[in-house]
Amino acid sequence: MSERSFIPCADPSANTLRLIDDTIKYFEKMLKQNQEFNDSKLELVVEATRRESEAETRRIDGRQAADAEMVKVANQAAIQQAQALASQVAENAETLRAGMSKTAETLATQLQVVTSSLDNRLKIVETNQYTLAGSSKGKGDMWGWVASGVILIIAVVGFLSKW
Repeated sequence: MSERSFIPCADPSANTLRLIDDTIKYFEKMLKQNQEFNDSKLELVVEATRRESEAETRRIDGRQAADAEMVKVANQAAIQQAQALASQVAENAETLRAGMSKTAETLATQLQVVTSSLDNRLKIVETNQYTLAGSSKGKGDMWGWVASGVILIIAVVGFLSKW
């Protein structure tokens, strides 16, 4: 063997044991501080996430409320437009009704005038017929006037019935 001989290892001294014990306590303390630090950071992250979630919820709720308000305003505008349109339709219908009534009155008056005129002419024709009773020419003229009067009455009635 060599000059150095094998020296058996002795148990560590009390000082070494205390140093190891202090080191273990130090590492345990560091581990505990690290866990507390990580726990506090985790709590901060959880709290920040909760606040962000609440803020996002409020933002979405605000947008939904704004959208609902916009729909409400649009519905009110549509109702107002419908009411205005209904009012205009009613006014136009009343105007048209009044115009048609006036036209009907005018046409009735004109028909009465035409009928009266034809009636007068027919009376003249009848008078002439009685006067010229024996004359064939008078008979032909009278029937021509009568036929013309009847055709005119039919034409006027046909014209008025289209209204």
